Amino acid sequence: MPNKYLRYGIAALLVFGLVLVRKFEDTLFYDPFIQYFHLVGHSKFPDLDMAQLNASLMFRYLINTLLTVLIVWFIFWKKNYVKFSIIIMIIGLIVLLPIYNYLISTQFSSGEMVFFYVRRFLIQPMFLLILIPCFYYQEIQHKKAVEN
Repeated sequence: MPNKYLRYGIAALLVFGLVLVRKFEDTLFYDPFIQYFHLVGHSKFPDLDMAQLNASLMFRYLINTLLTVLIVWFIFWKKNYVKFSIIIMIIGLIVLLPIYNYLISTQFSSGEMVFFYVRRFLIQPMFLLILIPCFYYQEIQHKKAVEN
């Protein structure tokens, strides 16, 4: 097991990678909804290419998944946490992508905010923000159990 500070340093660099994905999202990914949600009033539903949108979305999700899994690995250094993270990310994609596509096909008939948050889970590393505290809590519980 490498030095804890080296692992945390690598994790910090990987978090910076997530920041770069966000910073360059306009040039790296096809997503007409970036502009749509920046406009006040969201007047007109954007014209879009669904195949290109889904391909770009899955590419971005793959990048975020890879960085998420690596961050979990370097912070906790446990294979079972990495496996669990991968499973959660796969389930997230399987559940959220059809919902995302349905909401687009109905032009947000369920409301823009539902789409906004489904999209957020697909394009942002939201699962990472959930997984790290969960794993940290598990570490604390494990230490308490060992002490008793």
